[in-house]
Amino acid sequence: MESGFFEKISAEAGEDIFWHALLAMLDNDGRALNRDVFFEVIAKESGADRDELIAHMDAFYRGEFLRLQHVTRADKHVKRTVEVLKDKGYRLILATNPLFPPVATDTRVRWAGLKPEDFEYIPYYDNSHYCKPKAGYFQEILERTGLAAEECYIVGNDVRDDLSAVALGFEAFLVLDHVIGDIEKGPPCQKGNYSDLLRFAEKLPKII
Repeated sequence: MESGFFEKISAEAGEDIFWHALLAMLDNDGRALNRDVFFEVIAKESGADRDELIAHMDAFYRGEFLRLQHVTRADKHVKRTVEVLKDKGYRLILATNPLFPPVATDTRVRWAGLKPEDFEYIPYYDNSHYCKPKAGYFQEILERTGLAAEECYIVGNDVRDDLSAVALGFEAFLVLDHVIGDIEKGPPCQKGNYSDLLRFAEKLPKII
């Protein structure tokens, strides 16, 4: 079992080793890919081979990770919102925090009833140099897609991580389902649950 490999590393190097690696990614200042920062910490603290770590991580997400699907739930409003926006010609980017490899993030997308192909760009830990809420995270996406902040809406449920984009010029829609953080501390923006988001999308004009 792949989890046994990582449990062995935790036992030998300390149970906080993966927490240290996660924090290093969140603190990444753009010096390296998030993936490289993550495995650099684990390899340094455990002495394990970096390529072996990556191989075991990939195997974990292709195997044991799949058992977690039963604790997830797809929301019909989210799927319909994506369909509406695509039909109207909007460019869709999945602005998730790039803490995971493609196999993990793409699996989570499918669990949500969507397809990775629904999105023009998805940040992964192996194509990103920053994490939310750093400005560099959003700037990197803008550079990759050729968009300006003023052309974009950020949609999410995290007051700090998602609404930090507003300072760069993004418009925002805060999803109140499972909201994270103090709403009162966030910048002014549109708010609502998943069904409100769908109604918002339905009112947007077509651009094609």
